[in-house]
Amino acid sequence: MSYLQTLIGNPTLVVFVVSAGVFFVVARLLIRKPSREATRLDGIRSDELDEEPASKGLFGALTPALAAQLPESHKEKKDFRLLLRQAGLYSPAARTTIYALRFVFLLVPLTVAGIWAVMADSDQTWQILFGGGVAAAVLSIAPRLYVYFRRRGRLQRIRQGLPDTIDMLSMCSSGGLGMSETLEHVAGQIDAYPELADELRILRRQAEMGSLKQALADFTVRVDTPEVRQLTGLLTRGTRLGTKLAGSLNDQADHLRVARRQAAITRANKMPVKLVLPILFCFAPAALILLTAPAMLELRDFLVPQKQATATGEGFGTGVIIDTLDTLNQRPDALVVGEATSDEWEASSD
Repeated sequence: MSYLQTLIGNPTLVVFVVSAGVFFVVARLLIRKPSREATRLDGIRSDELDEEPASKGLFGALTPALAAQLPESHKEKKDFRLLLRQAGLYSPAARTTIYALRFVFLLVPLTVAGIWAVMADSDQTWQILFGGGVAAAVLSIAPRLYVYFRRRGRLQRIRQGLPDTIDMLSMCSSGGLGMSETLEHVAGQIDAYPELADELRILRRQAEMGSLKQALADFTVRVDTPEVRQLTGLLTRGTRLGTKLAGSLNDQADHLRVARRQAAITRANKMPVKLVLPILFCFAPAALILLTAPAMLELRDFLVPQKQATATGEGFGTGVIIDTLDTLNQRPDALVVGEATSDEWEASSD
């Protein structure tokens, strides 16, 4: 009874318990398992349409509901889908999974901070809530940062494999192979660059289903780099005009290698400037300590009194020397002008 009275007397705890109960009920309704009849009917529809059932994401049927809690405009949705394609996340449930993770990472720290604030002392409430808010803000942007860094690393690896790929395209083109056979052969040979091989396979399938021009345009959107734009422009122009592509592709590959070498030289030239701050804040203090420490220790020994192992146990230092000279009273007396008796001279001589 006393516990129930304490619970009723704390409105914050009552609100939290009610909110947790409502959230639990809604979650149970959303993740409720379908009946056997519904599962069988879904399987029949999938077999009839010859389609695979769509993936529901990391949290199952709850994934779309969690992702919908973060509002976004049409432009933001379109830009994020493009970012996912450039990062190589082609799964239909990739966007909803990322947004569901963002909402979960936002909700969990706030919930934990709320429970902790209720259970902790009242003077720590604002500190706990502030820490929970900062943790929620940081964790909520972590999935989007993962997609961004995945995209950057993927484009960098594709850029590194382009010169070898262009050389192989040139050899296959000069050997008389068609564009579809060339793309399939090159994609099977560049095992060192799996991302680029996947993009070439996607390019071949799109070219077979539609037109090569549209496939190259979509390839440029997925891999948005200057090197890919130059390659697609070269292939589009050669296909439209019917010119030989071997020489142009070889020149393009040589140009990419020269550009990559120049970029490496540029990064090497920037390195001494970037090392100034680490040297200044890491190595300079250590060198300064090693150079000035002996002189500082000698100066400390001279200015600060230190106990010596003497019989009297007195200190030794500049201040002690001055005090000792004062106690000895070695200052000369003032001269007395006048005649002195013989007894005084004898006393003074004795």
